Amino acid sequence: MKTLGEIAKYVDGKLQGDPATVITRILHPALVRGPNDLALVLSAGVLSLLKQNQVTNAIAPAEMTSLEVPNYILVTRPRVALARLLELFERPVYSEAGIHPTAVIDRTVKLGEKVSVGPHCWVGPNSVIGAETRLVCNVSVGADVEIGEKALLHPGVTVGDRCKIGNRVIIQPNASIGGDGFSFVTAEPGNIEAARQKKQPGEVSRADNENIRINSIGNVVIEDDVEVGAGSCIDRGTLGETKIGRGTKIDNLVQIGHNVSVGKNCLVVAQVGMGGSAKIGERVVLGGQAGVPDHFAIGDDAVIVAQAGLPGDVPARATVIGSPAMPVREYLQQQMNFRRLPRLNQRVKELEQKVEELEKRLRPEDRSQEPESRSQ
Repeated sequence: MKTLGEIAKYVDGKLQGDPATVITRILHPALVRGPNDLALVLSAGVLSLLKQNQVTNAIAPAEMTSLEVPNYILVTRPRVALARLLELFERPVYSEAGIHPTAVIDRTVKLGEKVSVGPHCWVGPNSVIGAETRLVCNVSVGADVEIGEKALLHPGVTVGDRCKIGNRVIIQPNASIGGDGFSFVTAEPGNIEAARQKKQPGEVSRADNENIRINSIGNVVIEDDVEVGAGSCIDRGTLGETKIGRGTKIDNLVQIGHNVSVGKNCLVVAQVGMGGSAKIGERVVLGGQAGVPDHFAIGDDAVIVAQAGLPGDVPARATVIGSPAMPVREYLQQQMNFRRLPRLNQRVKELEQKVEELEKRLRPEDRSQEPESRSQ
């Protein structure tokens, strides 16, 4: 429960109206029901709802200088204001204080102050968990793991041996941190090597009839303020580390292979796949279902549009789209050319018809009646 004056100050907005008005809920304008509700206006498309629902309090973009409500706050970045508002009115995930009786914690584990370990959690030997970190329930933490302060591990999270997780990291339900990498080799060169060398089918001398496992003995390092989405998997390094840089946000169902390095403050959207040893720069955006093959590199500030399939490295600050991925301008030109195809096809048919008509005019019997050439 906050006053409009407190809210305006927290979101760095300009208040018109009564600063002492108490706000208990933040809602879409269609859901406002009382004088203590605050309507969140993100676009002009919902303005009609303010009068329809008799809204008395609103927060809106700065360009809407005269809202027809008694109290309103104007902000320059509405979505940033939304983030700040949800900090003020947060509903934290429920977790019991202290150690639940069903939790199994090795006697060598070191726990910081106010750590919460919920029902049916397991923490392995020699692991360290920082102050105010919460393991909600059914969380598995292996041996020699380090978890920083104020981290939050939701139900079903698994953290493999020797992994390191920073401060304020949030890991959503059923994510896997530190599973083995998908790494195998065949005793003799076979069809995988042939495909990599772009050989023809007849040139493959041996099929792959046995896949030999390459164990992963490295770890995963997740730096401060990273978030990992539900069901996402980050594989440990083969010998070294798989690293996720500070402030990076990873959506649900993302696969990050062994030895991958992801820079700071990246955004990785759902169902992205990164092959082993891929190198992702800082502030990179990877749209949903984008594919990064193994050993490829993406430069700082690049944007990979959803479903893009990379055929090679991507330079810094580039935006690529399509599969195979290409610069946006080239992609748009290609799409325009595709749209022209029906018209071009029709023009080709018309030209073929004209050529056929010309050929009929010059039939052999017609040409036989032409005058003899001067050379004769």
